[in-house]
Amino acid sequence: NSHLREETGVWTFETTPRMSTYLLAFGFGALHGKTAKTKNGTEVGVFATVAQAENSVDFALDIAVRVIEFYEDYFQVKYPIPLSYHLALPDFSAGAMENWGLVTYREVYLLVDENSSAASRQQVALVVAHELAHQWFGNLVTMKWWDDLWLNESFANMMEYVSVNAIEPSWNIFEDFQTTGVPNALQRDATDGVQSVHMEVSHPD
Repeated sequence: NSHLREETGVWTFETTPRMSTYLLAFGFGALHGKTAKTKNGTEVGVFATVAQAENSVDFALDIAVRVIEFYEDYFQVKYPIPLSYHLALPDFSAGAMENWGLVTYREVYLLVDENSSAASRQQVALVVAHELAHQWFGNLVTMKWWDDLWLNESFANMMEYVSVNAIEPSWNIFEDFQTTGVPNALQRDATDGVQSVHMEVSHPD
């Protein structure tokens, strides 16, 4: 997902940092979207199918730019590749996936229109911030083996709230964490058969 050039019908890409194979993604289709740049020059884009309104990407684009800038300042590590693209997919079974440079989302977690509620907007911001946190926690720095996958998710879960609280303090987003996130975690932890934080994984499948 770096800048590309065309040579006799063959597309070649700039060399990326070392990348785990599970984080590679390509997107094809009838898409439209918008782009913007961070203060450090990273190109950020949000895209959706042409069936979606063109302005439905505006909110997520603004959030993504500001969250990347926040993380670069907070971590003191620059976003490591030239592009940060975000793609809303119809019928996407997962909520979102932090592919390096091309994050994919279920449409409800990326697109916003004039009828979207405040809660929906906050949810979009949290999911975008979560996936962008993974660009550092999980992508740039990757666990040695799958049994430490909890590290990726725990840091991303924390930083989605830290970053959204920093860029939109009037939302008081930590109140949502206390009233929703904490009770959900405690309820799940009290369930019979809940999986351990650290799981032994013998094979990547």
